[in-house]
Amino acid sequence: MKDITKFIFTEAEIETVAEAIYAKDGKNYKVQGFRPGKAPRKIIEQNHGPVFFEPALNSLFNKAYGEYLKKNPNIRAIDDPEVEIKQKGDTYELTVTTDIQPPFTLGKYKGLEIKAEKLAITDKEVDRFLERVALDRTRQVAAPKDHKIVKGNIAVIDFVGSVNGVEFQGGTAKNHELEIGTKSFIDTFEDQLVGKKVGDKIDIKVTFPKEYHAKELAGKPALFKTEVRNILIKEVPKIDDNLAKESSEFENLVDYKKDIKARLEKQAASESEKLTMDKLIQTICDNTKIDINPKLVDNQYQQDMYEIEQRLAQTGFSLEDYVKYNGMDFDVFKKNQREQARQRTHFILVIDAIVKKEGIKSDFASIEKFLKEVNKIC
Repeated sequence: MKDITKFIFTEAEIETVAEAIYAKDGKNYKVQGFRPGKAPRKIIEQNHGPVFFEPALNSLFNKAYGEYLKKNPNIRAIDDPEVEIKQKGDTYELTVTTDIQPPFTLGKYKGLEIKAEKLAITDKEVDRFLERVALDRTRQVAAPKDHKIVKGNIAVIDFVGSVNGVEFQGGTAKNHELEIGTKSFIDTFEDQLVGKKVGDKIDIKVTFPKEYHAKELAGKPALFKTEVRNILIKEVPKIDDNLAKESSEFENLVDYKKDIKARLEKQAASESEKLTMDKLIQTICDNTKIDINPKLVDNQYQQDMYEIEQRLAQTGFSLEDYVKYNGMDFDVFKKNQREQARQRTHFILVIDAIVKKEGIKSDFASIEKFLKEVNKIC
């Protein structure tokens, strides 16, 4: 949808502003034969073009267009306006075309009954929290001499890799720690270590993937002469009074559990309130049907994608790498982001309309407070 309006300015109006600009900025233009600030306006324009007339016309237009938007608050401009200028005698007619968001009618946003979201904290949540605490304090200890490697163990190995009897760059290491089951090594390398003991020497045969980054190795069979130097077992501490003492200010597990539950309940209350507010706002958005200008969604989408790329850049990831790493299809990812941009645009338009209609502050805390007051959370 487009808004089209016209502004007319006389040469006399433009000249008055142009003279004021010349008086202020004329000294900044150098003209041969004149001292700085002494060149007449006509001479400056002969040398530099309409450097006072055009800014004067722009100044008059910006002021008039700003006042026009203030008088028509329902006009939501999406991009900068297109301006066509025609001179008719001693007047200049500016036809302004602005791509805008079509007006819409707010749906019901008062007197709604919304069921509050309630997140309860049970003993199971506390236990799961303690399990994570214990896992964070996992230690690595040497396995008994007769221990055989199983999944989850860390094998400390020396190895020398070769292809067709020729050692290759990057294929040799000493005391390398490899956690079995992580699939961090190619093919079935880790599987062939299962059941081995310290001191065992193994010829591990694998095949490099066809898409391997080193082209000279891609798709080729390789031999790794490997020796198990040590085996490390992950030892997770027991969930008891000792764990409480090491992980908190408490002397026993009972008091530590009480503290954990209290903190989790506080987090749950905050999250419940957020979820309830999200539900309320979503209901209001669902009640308000909007024919959203596609350009507005596209602007939001481009902004969202830019922010994602900037955050990823700080971690060294490109957007494509991030999507691939998380096992997503890039086209599907972009489609999901565009839908989120559409929903966010819908939300912004609705909230902005409520703010204007009710005359409330535009900060979100004030908006939340207002919506809670005019609706029933049960």
